[in-house]
Parts: sequence; C-alpha cells; structure tokens
Amino acid sequence: MARLIFVRYWGETEPSWDQVNVPWIVRIAVRWGIVILGLLVADWLVRGVEIDGWKALLPAAAIFLVARAVLRPLLIFLTCPLEILTLGLFMLVVNALVFAFTAWLCGKFAIGLHVDGFTAALLGALVVSVVSFPLSRVLRHRPVGWRRAFR
Repeated sequence: MARLIFVRYWGETEPSWDQVNVPWIVRIAVRWGIVILGLLVADWLVRGVEIDGWKALLPAAAIFLVARAVLRPLLIFLTCPLEILTLGLFMLVVNALVFAFTAWLCGKFAIGLHVDGFTAALLGALVVSVVSFPLSRVLRHRPVGWRRAFR
C-alpha cells in the first residue's frame, strides 16, 4: 500500500521532464545552464557579486549545483523550527548561506567568484532563484517530439 501511495505521489507531483524518460545527463546539463544564466544575471545586477569571466563561471555554477544539492537539504532540516516560525522566509537565509559557501569554496580553488558579504550573498541567491524558477518551470514541460527523441 505504501509503495502504491509513493508511486502515485511521484507520478502526480513530479513533472514529466523530471521522470525517468529523460537521461540524467540532460537534466544536469539543463540545471547547470539555468544556474549559469542565474549567476550571469546576479553578476550584472548585484553590486557585491563578481565573476571573473566564463572560465570561472562554468566551475562556479557546477560547485553551486553540488552545494545546493548537498548542503541545502541539510540546512533546511537543521533550521526546520526557524522555517516554521518565519513561515518559510528563513529559506532566503539558507539560500544565501549556500551562495556564500559556494563563493568561499571557489576562493579555496582559485575560481573567480567573489561575494562581498552576507547582503551580496542574499541578493545574489535571490537573483539566481528568481531567474531559475521561471526557466525551470518553462523547461520542465516537455516540448513536442521530446518523448520520441529519448526513447
């Protein structure tokens, strides 16, 4: 019974783009491209976020993807009471911490992503989120012919 509920939940809540029929490498490449665009817009709009060219942009986006996939769920779990108390607004702080951690890790590997303080990290994470959300929603709807291409 529990398996049936999980399978039904997965089938009804996950967009068809995220289900099994699209190769994982394509999903990762699309997310990486979305984060690259988000970081470019953050570099352009936020005063304290600086990226030193495309050679720094590509690994910085990859580090951000990995940090967001690993660190963000852990931080959300650890700050669950604060999330409840602030009605989810603490998620902005969690995103800023992940963005700041990405900049710190890029500094350790001599990758040219620089974030000047928490305010720049907060605004940079907000810009990346604002760019990522609509792009991921648009790209998750499977275009015509997508099913035939990946069978």
